[in-house]
Amino acid sequence: MILQVKVYLIAAIYSLGILFMILYPPRNYEQSGTKMRKIRSAGSSIKYRKYLDYDTVVSILSRMATEDSEMANIVHLTPMTSANNSIIALELHSDTRSKKPGVLVVSAINGMVWGGPNAVIELAEKLIYDTNYQTPFFNDYDWYFIPLANPDGLNFTTNIRHLTPLNAMDWSRNLTARNGTRPAFWHKNMESSFDSCFGTNINRNFAYHWQDGVSKKMNCSQFYPGSKPFSTAETQALRSYIDKLADVINIAIHLDASFVPKKEFILYPWRYSLRQPSNFRTLQDIGEYAARQARLPDGRLYEVHQSSNDERVAGSLTDYISGVVGIELVFLVKPYHEIFPNYTDSFILETYVKKSISAILSLVRGWRSSNKQNTLSFFGEDIEF
Repeated sequence: MILQVKVYLIAAIYSLGILFMILYPPRNYEQSGTKMRKIRSAGSSIKYRKYLDYDTVVSILSRMATEDSEMANIVHLTPMTSANNSIIALELHSDTRSKKPGVLVVSAINGMVWGGPNAVIELAEKLIYDTNYQTPFFNDYDWYFIPLANPDGLNFTTNIRHLTPLNAMDWSRNLTARNGTRPAFWHKNMESSFDSCFGTNINRNFAYHWQDGVSKKMNCSQFYPGSKPFSTAETQALRSYIDKLADVINIAIHLDASFVPKKEFILYPWRYSLRQPSNFRTLQDIGEYAARQARLPDGRLYEVHQSSNDERVAGSLTDYISGVVGIELVFLVKPYHEIFPNYTDSFILETYVKKSISAILSLVRGWRSSNKQNTLSFFGEDIEF
């Protein structure tokens, strides 16, 4: 009797499996990201153990686009920066024929976020080559990466890292004081518009409530928003590219950094106003889900709340993407990152990279969970696959 029950149960399970395959046929193997030509190690260690400069980023992205042209494509954004560098976007598509939800990740708008390009490129390579990430993160989404949005600023800060630090305002104002010194921090690009002070904070230069209700910043300030919205080549390039993606991006993530120990954040619009966005509950829920999934190494959780709860900031990228481009799910991720970290300490870099990747993927997972993507109801329980 027991044997018969087991036989019937196994037969029923097989029948359900066949029915599932009929109702939900697998992707075409020849057209999907599961057809991988090479698999990278699935280990947890990072591949790039040194901070990536602009030339190295360009080289890596060019190689990916050449070796994996069916899945990876690079786009050189225009206009060029003041130092004649091109901001480069990397697009990953696992399926050549179907349109899937789009995920946009922008990093290193701030020239002090040295680990940003590492985190984005490590994530991109994991999505393509690492089987632990291919399903569902690569196979179910189209990814759009901008690993280095401020190449001039990053090159500048890394090149002067060995010099003696000086108050950033004094350094900007005093040409003589610059001999043999560096600013204590540098959040701007490198465009020259003034005799002494130079540079614009890219993340204050977007045309959405630019300088609205926020105290005006002089040109020597590290938060100078520019002479007008989109006065910088960087914001013009980002605007042109992101505007074209308006209909294909479902979730946008700005990977930045917190420079205060033990203060790490997952934030959402608005930054310019205390007014809550209409979908703030969804944003808060997804952020809290991601914080639980991406628990920090010491057991803490990311602080999750509206960006303006800490400080009002006008003209930011996240507000522009949400308010002008019209993408509903927009997040600002700020893992801790040291200012002018030890350039040879790979542990510092690895910690930032791992936290960044975990937070980004957890936000995608949180979004997927919130709208029941990749979820089946089984005996009253939601099972995610």
